Amino acid sequence: MMKSDHLLSWTLLFCLPLLSACGGSKDTDAAAERPPQKVSYAVATQDEVTDYVELVGRLSADESVVIQSRVSGFLLKTHFVDGQRVKEGDLLFSIEPDEYEAIYNQAQAQISVAETRLELARKKFARSQKLIDGDAISREEYDEDQAAVAEAAARVIASKADAARVKLDVGYTKIVSPITGRVDRALLDDGNFVTGGLAGGTVLTTVVKDHPIKAIANLDENVRLKFMRRQRELAGDDFKEADKLDELHIPCYLQLQDEKGFPHEGTLEYSEIQVNERTGTSQIRGVFDNQNGLLTPGMFVRLKVPASDAHPAVLIPDTAVGNDQATKFVYVINEKDEIEHRTVEIGDRRDNLRVILSGVKSEESVVVAGMQLVQPGMNVTPVLQGQ
Repeated sequence: MMKSDHLLSWTLLFCLPLLSACGGSKDTDAAAERPPQKVSYAVATQDEVTDYVELVGRLSADESVVIQSRVSGFLLKTHFVDGQRVKEGDLLFSIEPDEYEAIYNQAQAQISVAETRLELARKKFARSQKLIDGDAISREEYDEDQAAVAEAAARVIASKADAARVKLDVGYTKIVSPITGRVDRALLDDGNFVTGGLAGGTVLTTVVKDHPIKAIANLDENVRLKFMRRQRELAGDDFKEADKLDELHIPCYLQLQDEKGFPHEGTLEYSEIQVNERTGTSQIRGVFDNQNGLLTPGMFVRLKVPASDAHPAVLIPDTAVGNDQATKFVYVINEKDEIEHRTVEIGDRRDNLRVILSGVKSEESVVVAGMQLVQPGMNVTPVLQGQ
């Protein structure tokens, strides 16, 4: 009985490793038969791209004129509807002209009086010229008659000048638009008294020229350097920042707050020649046609300005770019269908594509979905995006 138990124990010890080895072989075979992870990929392409800088700016009217009264009086009539478009020379306001017309008529009468006196003085002096030859009058009387002619002539000139000044006042009772544009609301109702004067005249309204319209933005020093190098590339040896910018016809693009992309195209016309020492910025200004009137002075906008000529660049879907703390990376599928980790330097975004400055070559395959399921060195089954 003891021998039988001893034999059974040795038999179990011998069979257990065999049984264990048989079970492990099945697990290994199952792992070996498991297919590689499927991942979606896209092929990196190469295209001509232009580098841009994006800025935040504000729209400003091409011209803006504050309309003030140059003469005092009661506001007779307003000749426009608030917000309407007006042309240069259109009548905006009328001020009661009666008093100024009366003063003008009086000035015209003073001219007639002065001319009559001049004519009389000339006749008297003509007689004096005949009498002086015969010593019929004294030299003193002769000189007085001659001076009277000069004085009368001066009075005529003064009267005409006074009449011309008063005529201007009569004209100033008709206030016209100095520019073509859109007129703001009238600040006073008809019948109110307005005060005239070059310094303290009553403000009546404002007229703004909104097409073309200007967009003004601030550049930091880094962006300014990129922009200046771009100007020099276009202008070559003839570069002069102050007076060549509008001749270079550099395009710029504008986006409103509710728009996608930059649908409004204009040109750059001015770049400030100094950098503000306190802020480290300088202004740049673009001009846009705005024939439809959608762009309104005072609006906040985004500007996109080219900082380079068109050059070849690699493009991949933006979803292929991953973040690893401060660095950007891409998973590339090599010829053996293995995952490679690449650190990349990225550029601007083009719709749903991203410019890759370094790290990926054209025609290489990059993982665009399932990035969290893969790791470097892993063998995968690539599936083209969209299939």
